[in-house]
Amino acid sequence: MKAAVSITNVISVPDSHGTKSASSHSHRMNAQTTAINPKRFKELDQLCHKLGVTCGRMGLVNEALTHSSYAAEHAAEGIKDSEKLEFFGDAVLRFIISEYLLERFPDYDEGKLTELRAVLVSDRILAEIAQEIGLSKYILLGQKVQMRPSIMAQALEALIGAIYQDLGLFTVQTLLVRVFGHQTTVCDRDEVKDNYKQQLQEYTQGKSMGIPIYSLVHSEGPSHDLVFTVSVEVSGKIMAQGVGKSKKAAEQEAAKAAYQILVIEQSAQSA
Repeated sequence: MKAAVSITNVISVPDSHGTKSASSHSHRMNAQTTAINPKRFKELDQLCHKLGVTCGRMGLVNEALTHSSYAAEHAAEGIKDSEKLEFFGDAVLRFIISEYLLERFPDYDEGKLTELRAVLVSDRILAEIAQEIGLSKYILLGQKVQMRPSIMAQALEALIGAIYQDLGLFTVQTLLVRVFGHQTTVCDRDEVKDNYKQQLQEYTQGKSMGIPIYSLVHSEGPSHDLVFTVSVEVSGKIMAQGVGKSKKAAEQEAAKAAYQILVIEQSAQSA
């Protein structure tokens, strides 16, 4: 992928003399780093080494791996949780994956690219990648919270945001292409990409919309050649119908139509 200029490298806050204050920047970096004990610093450094990056602002990495439950238990210490970095990392991830897919699959239309991206940035795939790199051992959780795939997925997004803020876009691009390369190949296979029921459920659960409900509308035709029509309901609303030679096939068609509708609605809201 092409090298890109990070917006964080372009925009700087001038001091009273019109230049960026190096001492102020250094002070902020030191404040972030000194808040981490040596054992924790060494653990985070090992993680960065595993990812092939050299982070200068280790405080950001620590923040990215601090769950809100842990921050709440240590509120008196002024510890920040990962939620803002997760928000930012999600946007960075979608942008880089979008560009990567455009370059890797130049013959795919917008619909195929959108479907493939939705699978790649889903909690399931993010959690699998987080598991592969052993991210869970670095995440700080509250005492009453157990590790879950969704927490690992969110931490990975936050970590992407932290690395971008520290090292810029080109480093994150290189990292994500390496980490997501194999998953992209797997997700591009028809047996994964065409499981629309799975895609729809991951999407609706990720958006806190619950689990899709499928209902048989009717069947018609001779007994040896029945055609089934199935509807799918999301959050109490019938989103689409599908037709097939079996109930399962009709459900897949209904899920495909509903998924495409929801993705289009989401894109319109984000525009």
